[in-house]
Amino acid sequence: MIKEYQTVAAIEGPLMIVQDVAEATYGELVEVELAGGLMRRGQVLDASEGRAVVQLFESSQGISTTRATVRFLGRGMTLPVSKDLLGRIFNGVGDPIDGAGAVVPEASADINGAPINPTSRDYPSEFIQTG
Repeated sequence: MIKEYQTVAAIEGPLMIVQDVAEATYGELVEVELAGGLMRRGQVLDASEGRAVVQLFESSQGISTTRATVRFLGRGMTLPVSKDLLGRIFNGVGDPIDGAGAVVPEASADINGAPINPTSRDYPSEFIQTG
């Protein structure tokens, strides 16, 4: 569920603090709408005690603490996937930058992999001489 706030308390470099936030979660995707209609994206790094710390993926230049609208999208970052991805070039947030147009997705995949369970690994049994 998308929630909007206009309670940006501070911006320091790529970090933005949003006050009076309810139910934000770690890793949640965020859109920041600037006064002129430009959009910036980010991700929640910390959510506690009614505030969220958001890491912006793009520059924080031009973001006003009084006029910015912050949308918490209620989901993590995903990437549209299909065989059309082969040979394409993308930026850091998954947008195509090779001029060949948008990807027509067959599915959507979460970019955050599952953590590795350390107890499922084989215990090392052979000594490795490193010098």
